[in-house]
Amino acid sequence: MGISIFCLVAGLSLALAEITQLQMTDCGSSSDVVIRSVSVTPMPVQVPGDIHLSVDASLTNTIGSSKMSLSVKRKTFLGLEIPIPCLLHVGSCTYNDLCTTVQQMITEDWAGIMGGIGKQIQTMLSSVGVNASQCPQPPRDLRINDYTISIPSIPSVLTWFAAGDYHVNVKVNENASGKQLVCLDLQLSVTQHKEPGSSGWLLGRRKRRSQY
Repeated sequence: MGISIFCLVAGLSLALAEITQLQMTDCGSSSDVVIRSVSVTPMPVQVPGDIHLSVDASLTNTIGSSKMSLSVKRKTFLGLEIPIPCLLHVGSCTYNDLCTTVQQMITEDWAGIMGGIGKQIQTMLSSVGVNASQCPQPPRDLRINDYTISIPSIPSVLTWFAAGDYHVNVKVNENASGKQLVCLDLQLSVTQHKEPGSSGWLLGRRKRRSQY
C-alpha cells in the first residue's frame, strides 16, 4: 500500500482539487489481505510537503512474490478522466515484484525523487516490524499511526505533474498463482504548495487561460 500512495500524481489538463478526504473502495480484494482503513492527510496532498499516513490492515495468510499494477487517471473540469502513462516508474506502472520494489526505488532513485521516498517507506515499515524486502511475508497485523513522509518538489522531467483530482486503481496479484490479492479504487487530490506571494507554472497557466 505504501508504494501506491507515492506513485499516483501526474496530469495533462487543468482540473480543480476538490477532494478533501482520501476515498477508498474495495473492488475485489481477497480474504488474504484485509485493509480496514487508509488515511492520508492533508487532503489535497501538498507537493512539496509532508503527508501523514495511517493504515490498519492484516495479512491473514502467507504472501509470496507479488506484482502491483497502478492505473492512474486525471480528472478534468469536463468530467473526463485522462489516463496517465508510466514514465520513469511513476504513473500507471506495473511493479513486478513487491519483494524488491522498495529497494529498487532506493537504488535506482526513479525520477530523482523516489530514492528518498523509498527510504522513508523502508523506515516506516521497519518501525512497525516489517522488513520491506522479506519474501514471503507471514501473516501479521499492519498498523501505522500518523506516520509523516516528506514529498519533495517535482523535477522538470515530470512536467505532467499537476494539481487536480485523481482516480487510481491498485491491483496486487500473487506471481506464482496469479491470484488477485488486492483491488482498490482510490480518489484523491493534489495541490501545489506555494509560499505567500510566490508564482509558478500552475498560477501562470490559469492566468493565461483566463485571457481567452
